[in-house]
Amino acid sequence: MRKLDRPTVLIVGGYPSVPPNYWPMQRRLLQRGAARVEIAPLWLPDWAIAPLLGFGPVMRRTARAIARAYVAGGELPVIVVGHSGGGIFARLAMSNVPFNGRAGGMADRVGCLVTLGTPHGLGRLSNRYRHAGHAATDFLDRSTPGAWFAPGTSYLSVGSSMPPAATSDLAGRFTREFFTIAVGDETAGIGDGIVPFAAVHLEGAVQLTFDDVHHGVIGTPWYGDDAIIDRWWPTALELWRAALAARQSDSSSTASGGIEAELPVMA
Repeated sequence: MRKLDRPTVLIVGGYPSVPPNYWPMQRRLLQRGAARVEIAPLWLPDWAIAPLLGFGPVMRRTARAIARAYVAGGELPVIVVGHSGGGIFARLAMSNVPFNGRAGGMADRVGCLVTLGTPHGLGRLSNRYRHAGHAATDFLDRSTPGAWFAPGTSYLSVGSSMPPAATSDLAGRFTREFFTIAVGDETAGIGDGIVPFAAVHLEGAVQLTFDDVHHGVIGTPWYGDDAIIDRWWPTALELWRAALAARQSDSSSTASGGIEAELPVMA
């Protein structure tokens, strides 16, 4: 058996971020042993057209990014880290059910999906506005709910139960108001300052909750800071290895002639 190599990681940013927002996080994951860390190429034009066309184009770009990371990593299933809406886009890209006419079908290339402050339960929140995010989460709730592809793909949802705090600075108030439109009126309650705790965890996933983490990338500490990565990264690695072991076990049980299908195992 070959030894388990270090994982390739793909970061999928949230609405309306751009890849440079995640350069520090990319560097931190490399420092913690990731073999390579890619960032999905989602840019402001992608977010500009989403209200008009929905998240179908974003899903397809995310799916292509997963496929590229998988090939670059030697065709070993990758760890996908989705921040905020990035967790929704990753789940859409993994689904084998057509969304807006196309299926991403990338689940077999994802060993572990980590979501950081992702509003999986968006549909459960009170919101004065319906938008593309609601269509996406409603679709996922119907087609591939919860940890749908487990155990071959592991799931880790990370959220915050930070008490609400008054926001006095102008930038903070603007950010809060913007995300109140996107997420709902409960954004000012218990949570990470943007995504309410009631909506952040995915059913069936391993769930980690912290009481001092901000949504990011504005405000600290956020999910991508050094100290916070150290809280969830070891769990992500364990789950990634467990998913590869589950795939190996499944392959071995179905292999003809008793020949074991090789997947890397932990050193």
